[in-house]
Amino acid sequence: MLTVTERAKETLARLKRQSQIEDDDVGLRLSLAASLEPGQGQFGLRADREALGDQVVEYGGTKVLLVEEELADALSDATIDAEPTERGDDLIIKTENDHEGSAR
Repeated sequence: MLTVTERAKETLARLKRQSQIEDDDVGLRLSLAASLEPGQGQFGLRADREALGDQVVEYGGTKVLLVEEELADALSDATIDAEPTERGDDLIIKTENDHEGSAR
């Protein structure tokens, strides 16, 4: 199962507030954009409602992250965390192989 740290949950909640999403049932959906390079892709976030089969992450009584079942299965050994940068926290995805991807 995909793991999301408390720091990442706080960052997702902040991003949701900054996007002026006030509905507790609307979360940020993690998606993977296709790439021309095999095995490559870029993660992104967009506002959406929960769909059947989604892995749902809540923080403070509100949905902050939605991950569709197939992507959640592909990331089952991964952890989403947040790392501080000069412009704020960046979300990172770490796998057991310690490769990182970012979504912002």
